[in-house]
Amino acid sequence: MAKPRTPPPAGKAAAAAAGVALAAAAAAGGKLAHDRRSKPATDGSQRTYRLRGDEHVPDGIRRIARGQLVNAHERLDGASKHTLGEAVHDTRKRLKRLRACLRLTRDALGEETYDRENTAFRMAGRRLSGARDAQVLVETLDAQTKHFADELPRAVTEKLRARLHDEHEQAIAAMRDDDATIAATLGELEGARTRAAGWTLDPDGFAALKPGLRRIYRRGRKRIRAARADTTTENLHEARKRVKDLWHATQIVRPAAPKKLKKVSRRAHDVADLLGDDHDLAVLRDYAETHPQCFDDELSRRALLAVLDRRRDALQRKALKRARKLYARPPKRFVASIERGWRKRAATRPQPLAG
Repeated sequence: MAKPRTPPPAGKAAAAAAGVALAAAAAAGGKLAHDRRSKPATDGSQRTYRLRGDEHVPDGIRRIARGQLVNAHERLDGASKHTLGEAVHDTRKRLKRLRACLRLTRDALGEETYDRENTAFRMAGRRLSGARDAQVLVETLDAQTKHFADELPRAVTEKLRARLHDEHEQAIAAMRDDDATIAATLGELEGARTRAAGWTLDPDGFAALKPGLRRIYRRGRKRIRAARADTTTENLHEARKRVKDLWHATQIVRPAAPKKLKKVSRRAHDVADLLGDDHDLAVLRDYAETHPQCFDDELSRRALLAVLDRRRDALQRKALKRARKLYARPPKRFVASIERGWRKRAATRPQPLAG
């Protein structure tokens, strides 16, 4: 099982929170002015996770961030007791997209803005993680018992599934009863939308994206190599996170080379899904190993562990084979090809909304 990340020291977290609050107040005026110039947020086109070829890059990045934040807020705020689990899942996905957007524009945004927003989005995602993590274990076990029905009769995993289901229900019930957590998350999403209106990027154009895109591709390539050399759960999980960054980045810059980047994006998504399935199996395996009381006998537990190991081996081989093709080109060549496409397709000098 991958080691959980160590939470930031209390002092650092407090400083980050204070910075978030101050930035929200400072950006409020900019938000109002910017929103008056922008189309209404209810326009679905304004929430697309993709830059437009005729769009000033800073305006596009602010629009993308605002779209993800508005969607997440609406989904979570409108969730009923029965749909809260899926709303939490959707919100966490959007927070990950936002962090990937930050990584893409890190150099242009500046370290202060990047650190502040990345900390805020990470903390918001962690607040919602418990219920989703419990649900994933149930879904992963169900998928394996269905896939290996001949080898895993229902009786083998019945007690384990009952335990996982109970923990999931408890986690969801706790979140449903914890109005403060949902309210705090909604408040953070609102504050982040205000701050995003005040983001400034220097430089603009593809120059605002180039360093981040190259870093994302280079880090993913490096992590895949590390995972190929040593297929530990931690290496594979880190590789998956970096592949997802590439997936999100290629979604944002799609107008540069629509056909080419659609293919790259699809490959990255496939690799990330395979590695994600592998990680879910690793977490389930760790749970089964540390909860022998969830099995009638040791033979049943070993049968499940053997099936999980075989499935993980197959997923890893497939993921790493596809990743080799995904990261076939050196970072410099990969980014250069996208930059050429951007210069051909983007407007010569797209004007900012304030212009």
